[in-house]
Amino acid sequence: MSFFFWYDSDNVEEGIKTHIRAIVSLMEADLHENVISPLDLDAVRKAMERHKDGDSCELIDRKLMYVLASGAWMYHRGIIRALQDARDFAKAICLSPRHPEGETHGERPFKLKAMPSSMQVEQAVLKAEREDPLEVSRCKRRSHAKDDGIVSKNDDGIPSSNAHGDRVTKGKVAMDRILEKVRNNLSWPQESICILSLSIAARGGFKALAIVEEMSLYSMHLSELPARVENLCQRFKEAQMEATSGLQDSAVSDDDLSAAVLRHKEIHHLKGILNVCEENAKWISVLDKLVFDLMDNSYGNGRLFVAGDDKTSNGSFVPEDFQLGKCLSSSRKILGEILIPTMRQALQQEPWPPASGSRRSRVLAFNEITIKDAIVGKKKLQQCNDCSGFFDSRWIRHQICSICKAVKRDESDGSSCLFVGCKAGPEAYCTHDRRCFICDAPHSCNQCRLSMGNGEIVTAMVETIRPKVLLLDFDRTLCSTKAGSSPLPKSSSKHQSKEGYSHSIDSELKMAVMAQQGHGKSHVITRNSHKVQIETFLEKHGLQDLAQNVHVVPKKVKKGAYILDTFSENAAGGDSFIFVDDDIKELCADPWLRSYPNMHRLLFRRY
Repeated sequence: MSFFFWYDSDNVEEGIKTHIRAIVSLMEADLHENVISPLDLDAVRKAMERHKDGDSCELIDRKLMYVLASGAWMYHRGIIRALQDARDFAKAICLSPRHPEGETHGERPFKLKAMPSSMQVEQAVLKAEREDPLEVSRCKRRSHAKDDGIVSKNDDGIPSSNAHGDRVTKGKVAMDRILEKVRNNLSWPQESICILSLSIAARGGFKALAIVEEMSLYSMHLSELPARVENLCQRFKEAQMEATSGLQDSAVSDDDLSAAVLRHKEIHHLKGILNVCEENAKWISVLDKLVFDLMDNSYGNGRLFVAGDDKTSNGSFVPEDFQLGKCLSSSRKILGEILIPTMRQALQQEPWPPASGSRRSRVLAFNEITIKDAIVGKKKLQQCNDCSGFFDSRWIRHQICSICKAVKRDESDGSSCLFVGCKAGPEAYCTHDRRCFICDAPHSCNQCRLSMGNGEIVTAMVETIRPKVLLLDFDRTLCSTKAGSSPLPKSSSKHQSKEGYSHSIDSELKMAVMAQQGHGKSHVITRNSHKVQIETFLEKHGLQDLAQNVHVVPKKVKKGAYILDTFSENAAGGDSFIFVDDDIKELCADPWLRSYPNMHRLLFRRY
């Protein structure tokens, strides 16, 4: 978006009229997004063609691209806002108090107490509902803010912590019903009922009941949102059509442009929110229904969702008809088929970084001359090794700017990493997507059969692939040890090292080992020579079967070669493997690991 912003210089009035023309030109796609995309519009195709030659590129072409980029950006923001809201509430529900008195003592998360006003989506909708679409502009907003005075946080509709009064504690009704049934059916005395109540709470039973009730309440509030957002979006669309219909041939002011831009922004923001809200409401309703209708479950008894919760873990296992991941497809198409190609075409005619006097005034990219007049300090910028330009973080990574990287990627033969100093080697380079599994992380490729993730992703892979053999590294993977140290505490404090404490086991990988029992065997493949101590450590953690399958790989032998030699019968029979290791070289160095079609590898990251 910053690239396509075009400074109007002295021709402000013409710039305003052209900007509104661009908004009107794209309105057809905005109103009929399921039928017409910007790619179908003749004006967009002409703008893309004219960007190939800077001399033939007109002002309307530049404004069209900026309006298109800003619309895609606001659509993304709406999606991100709704996704973040869903994530926050899922976490808040999981933080429900364990004890029946927890809510009384203020342990119930604020987001749940203040629902629905604490929902970011609800706040966005309330803010838009207060607006008159025909009266929005930055000047009028500033005027209203001055008239209204300073708005407190509670004016946004978020109640204080005691706004709900003395409601019944979440989960208490269900808990009392269970205890009453036990008392009546089994004739237990009150003392036994009290012990049972404490036992249920101690084992997380009360928390489970509270989670069920909180989810049901969230589902109720969420189900009302899509219709409200859709109606609101339609209001802004109709107002945009009415307000801009007579502006193209008459004198327009900066206030007219401001109002049109704000309506354009709100329309796309609401469209992003709507897409996520509809899908989120659908699946929260499914989960809510499963709780009360377990006997009639069309999705079976398996887990519906398993997904990574970290930026370096991009694994995701969802039901087949789960559409949330496709919400970004339309804006990605605009980005991949219109904006990025047009930007590259423009840069074939223009200098990069932009030269002095360039109208691309919002691009934080500078050369040796323009850096002297930069609006940001040189210390906040990084220099590209290829073009020697100075860029802020959104334009550069690993000392190469995004434009130079794209050019190098197109010109490369796709056999090795683009980044200087990559230590992963050519074996860790994905030729299908032209990405390095380390430098371009997070990256996963089904064709390479190489993923990145934590123990939860491993468990999901076990449940999906159902391998005959699960192979786990030990140091910094299954256990917190490193550099071949013993997992057991040192018996003597005289030679105590930094790792003399008792080490921990990865609980999620432990679950993966348990899940593997129904499909095949699990083995530890390690270079740690403390085999006896590892076996003892595993036995102490309840993994007796795994303790019998500990393999120490000899020095100077690749793990892939050792696996092929040790499990030759499985390999000859075409059995499936999952191999988990925290070292990319162990996963990629051996040719057999890369070529065997049933070897699924995962680069482990412990979070």
